[in-house]
Formats: sequence, structure tokens, C-alpha cells
Amino acid sequence: MAKSTKNLRFRMTKQQDAINKRMREEIKLQRRKQLWQKRRSPIKGIGLFAALPIRAGTPIIEFKGRVIPWEEGAIMLLRGANHVIKFDAKHDMDARPQWSPAGYVNHGCYPNCAIKKKRGGLWLTSIRPIEQDEELLIDYDFDLGEEFEPCRCGHPHCRGLMLRRKDWPKLRKLMSKVL
Repeated sequence: MAKSTKNLRFRMTKQQDAINKRMREEIKLQRRKQLWQKRRSPIKGIGLFAALPIRAGTPIIEFKGRVIPWEEGAIMLLRGANHVIKFDAKHDMDARPQWSPAGYVNHGCYPNCAIKKKRGGLWLTSIRPIEQDEELLIDYDFDLGEEFEPCRCGHPHCRGLMLRRKDWPKLRKLMSKVL
């Protein structure tokens, strides 16, 4: 009888551990939802803003969407879509806002967030401490071959275009040939 009581207690503690783990995960998800809020952005349309102060290295929100072949992503970018994110070497993610509010994150030349692969998905993650009500920004890092737009981030040292830094010399060279 002592052995069956011991087994029962062991099973009960295992069940309680599983329940506690689920509760901790649920609390983490609830906290994560409170880190950002969607509202009007001075940069472009709607953006994401910090609802609370956020520490560096904090995963804020997961990008959701269709994982597509990179060729399809390239075509979407050429047609003006700006919600295509590199997923891995052969795939992109169509991360439009209808899939996830993370799609509302705007471009900034001096961003406070980056997209990091974590737990098999893409997460908007802070790269420095972020103050409450500060807009969450990433560097879109468009290639010279992609369709890119003028930047509206408003930073004093704004690059002027949503073009990755390493392509600026190529752009200058092309411009000198045209002008």
C-alpha cells in the first residue's frame, strides 16, 4: 500500500508540474501582449509602440504569415510589397499585418529592434532598451535590386532611403553614370 501511495504522489506532482509549466507559459504570453500597442505613426500610417519600458534582448511579438519560396518573395518586393521578410536561405515570409500585428512595424535608419529567429519563428526583438511610447522600428535593409522608397523616419541622421548601408556606394556609382 505504501508503494501505491508513493506512485500516486509521484503522478500528482508530475501533473502539477505540467499545470504549473502551462500557467507560466500563459503568463509569459500575456506579458508579451502587453509590451506593444498598435496606433497611428508619424512615420507611415500605423505603427507599433512600446506599451511599457522594454529591456534589450526582449522578444516582443512573433511575425506570423505564409512561408514562401524566395522567388515569390522577390516578385512581391518588386511589385511594391514591403512586408516580405527573409526566413532562411531558400524561403521568405509574407508577414502582412492581416497575419500578425508585427507586420505594422515601420522602418527606421537607427532602429531599436531587429528580427531574430527564435523557437522556429521570426520575432521582433529589442536590440537596446526602449522607453514607453517609443515607436518600435527595424531597418528594412532593402537591396539595391529591390524596390525601395524614400525614408520618413525623421531621425537627424536619416539615410534618406530604405536601402541597406552596404549598397550606398553602388547607388552613388550608378547615379554618377546617369547624371
